[in-house]
Amino acid sequence: MEKHEHGEREYEKHDDGALIQQGLSYYRLMIVWLVDLVGGFRLPLPSVCPMIFACMPEHFIEDAMELLLFASRIPKALDGFLLDDFMNFIIIFMASPSYVRNPYLRAKMVEVLNCWMRQRSESSAMAALFEGHQLALQHLVHNLLKLYVDIEFTGSHTQFYDKFNIRHNIAELLEYLWQIPSHRNLWRKIAKEEMKGVYLNFLNFLINDSIFLLDESLNRILELKEIEAEMSNTAEWERRPAQERQDRTRQLHAQENIIRIDMKLANEDLGMLAFTSEQITAPFLLPEMVERVANMLNYFLLQLVGPQRRALSLKDPEKYEFRPKKLLKQIVDIYVHLAKGDKEEVFPVAISKDGRSYNDQLFTAAADVLRKIGEDGRLIQAFVELGNKAKAAASKAMDVEAALGDIPEEFLDPIQYTLMRDPVILPSSKTTMDRAIIQRHLLSDSTDPFNRSHLTQDMLIPNVELKVRIEEFIRSHQSPSQNQ
Repeated sequence: MEKHEHGEREYEKHDDGALIQQGLSYYRLMIVWLVDLVGGFRLPLPSVCPMIFACMPEHFIEDAMELLLFASRIPKALDGFLLDDFMNFIIIFMASPSYVRNPYLRAKMVEVLNCWMRQRSESSAMAALFEGHQLALQHLVHNLLKLYVDIEFTGSHTQFYDKFNIRHNIAELLEYLWQIPSHRNLWRKIAKEEMKGVYLNFLNFLINDSIFLLDESLNRILELKEIEAEMSNTAEWERRPAQERQDRTRQLHAQENIIRIDMKLANEDLGMLAFTSEQITAPFLLPEMVERVANMLNYFLLQLVGPQRRALSLKDPEKYEFRPKKLLKQIVDIYVHLAKGDKEEVFPVAISKDGRSYNDQLFTAAADVLRKIGEDGRLIQAFVELGNKAKAAASKAMDVEAALGDIPEEFLDPIQYTLMRDPVILPSSKTTMDRAIIQRHLLSDSTDPFNRSHLTQDMLIPNVELKVRIEEFIRSHQSPSQNQ
């Protein structure tokens, strides 16, 4: 009897495996046929999507991806099946919104790649898809970076929260690809050639996410500790109504889960900023980006080593994926990486201009913590030197501000109220702004901030006459030594 049942199970397992293989063969033929409609397996795709491809039902692709996901989660279900055509299809279409409009369907393609990536250590065929596949070596990094940007706006009412899960999958793939020299070299090439294009947009959203996730996590830790303090006062806690205790307990568990998820994603984003900034610094130091990066780092430094750092102490921080020492090390790594690549000394100036979080004593406090936890002395020395440069830049800026006195309002940026260095006119509202400030705005929002009309960087009009007057104003108020 047992032998008979075992035989039946083996037959069913074999039958299921054969059915999956047949399904995969069918969908492989389907995606090859779909690709033939757009000219075959090559990039770039035609600029205009052929009507015959546009008329195909979306579920053709969705069903193929669902089957791949299903099969990828069954041990050995894909053994012996050539996945090259599926890999080609995913690479070609995952960053092509004019062909596959549904962003969630393109995100599902990344989910498939993520499943395959996790199996690379067990399967040389899986590893070869990422490390030896021609289209992957040429286009995978670029298309992942592009999808990371595209997913900011899905059109769904839940788009703000959806993007974090999708970007988590993309980030895991990018971290793996960074370790492969051929992909890393291409990544560096993209950062150089598309510094003001897709790469700057990618960097902008990566920084946005890092700020939101870490800030949200740290604030929730404070809320969590407040509830724990209430519960620790046993006598007072027991006097509360049962329903109130139940609600607060439910809030505690919800906060714990959210902190754990947000902190994991924040660690991932900061990790990517740290390892990429070691070899790619130029995009971080662009006028429209350098102050944002400096403000982010200064704010995190303030949270981790500032006066309120003790408020973030937890009994079991690892439970929430909160690793303050590692976070501090990553933040200091980014500071030092950017300082090393900063040939024009713009980074210390940007650090010192941050009126919200910058304090020269934070650099001293962070260096002390790094020494206590045994970090490399060279890293600490480089960080301290950067802090000294920022302090000197702050002192110089105060001298210049004092020398300039009252600045005419027409010379001030209307949003940040700082002296403009490169004034430009917004064509629709006719407002003049500082170029770096409006460019920073346009990275996240392609509209005129004064009337919401469409606006891109190439539409900005240099206000040459005003720039000459500002430069003359600065010269006339500077001492001979400052002019030198």
